[in-house]
Amino acid sequence: MAQIHAYNSTMDLSVLQTFVEVVRQGSFAAVARDRQLDPSSISRAIAGLEEELGIRLFQRTTRQLSLTEAGSAYFERIEPLTEEMHQAIAIATDVSGQRYCPNLPRFTPI
Repeated sequence: MAQIHAYNSTMDLSVLQTFVEVVRQGSFAAVARDRQLDPSSISRAIAGLEEELGIRLFQRTTRQLSLTEAGSAYFERIEPLTEEMHQAIAIATDVSGQRYCPNLPRFTPI
């Protein structure tokens, strides 16, 4: 019987966006360049997400980054949710008359 990993989630949308962007771009360095950050900050964000989830999302080598099976399954579910969250925020702020200014860049579907 599979064990269910229970956790108290405090993850925010920016960490999930970071995960999605790393998968899409294939490296921590590429995401870091786009955000004008140090690659170690992207690596730490992903490591924190993995710790919170209790699973390894990426297989890392010195030259390559690839999704684990668990990471692939997680990506398939999280990717559409991040876009839905952006849309929900945009709609709510539009209705309220406030301006929507996300902290991170918007994603375009592949």
